[in-house]
Amino acid sequence: MRNRFLFLFAPFSFLLLISVSASSGQTTTPKPPFANRAGPQDPVKPSPSTPTFKKAFVIDDRLSVLRRKPDLQGEVIRRVRLGHVVFIVSTSKAPPREPRFYRVAVSRRTRGWIHEAALAVQGHPGEDQRILKLIEGAEGTDRITLCRLLCQSFSRSRLVAHSMLLLGEEAERVAASLTQRIRRRLGEVRDAVAAVRDYYLSDAGLDRYSKLGVAFDFNESTAEFVYDGKVYRDVIKLFPKSQEAAVARERLGANAKKISGRG
Repeated sequence: MRNRFLFLFAPFSFLLLISVSASSGQTTTPKPPFANRAGPQDPVKPSPSTPTFKKAFVIDDRLSVLRRKPDLQGEVIRRVRLGHVVFIVSTSKAPPREPRFYRVAVSRRTRGWIHEAALAVQGHPGEDQRILKLIEGAEGTDRITLCRLLCQSFSRSRLVAHSMLLLGEEAERVAASLTQRIRRRLGEVRDAVAAVRDYYLSDAGLDRYSKLGVAFDFNESTAEFVYDGKVYRDVIKLFPKSQEAAVARERLGANAKKISGRG
């Protein structure tokens, strides 16, 4: 009877022994959840089909109409402002004698087609010449915006120093225009609770120029605005031995005389 009991119990003992042996040995380490994904040691190679984006800037807002399709009669989405940054996604295949369009991303959610002549593409040769030509035909905030664009976004161009002088030249012209306009509006500043200079330099007409980095001073004795000359100082600092630096020094001297009332 005892031998029969041992015979029946033996299979279960054998299974139990196998189970214990397995649990007491080394266990297999599970794979991490991203084991099949490329790690730092195995970088993901870009697919040949991955789209590339070229950075560009609006330089002619007369043509900067964003459309739903590459056609001059296509539905208008919006007009993109001068100096705005866009990213070119693709280029249209234009028929002969028809303008070419760029498909651009204006923001995360806004894309459309824009006339190629409205943009200057960073890195393309000759774009600085195109911008300079537009600068010479512009005035006011448009001219200042284009000058800043050429200096900042195409900073390797040999035309930077010249465009900086053009910016200063326009700022001086604006100072004369603002003087006449604001003088008529403020008059004698009756019942003033602050200095006349304070009123002039706080006028709303200066706001848009301030946003473009152009500041003015005011000579109370002559009642006129004077450009503060920052761009001239930058020309002297960046291009000290250039012809543009010599011109900038002369203009700074003239501005100093205007501020002191001796100009």
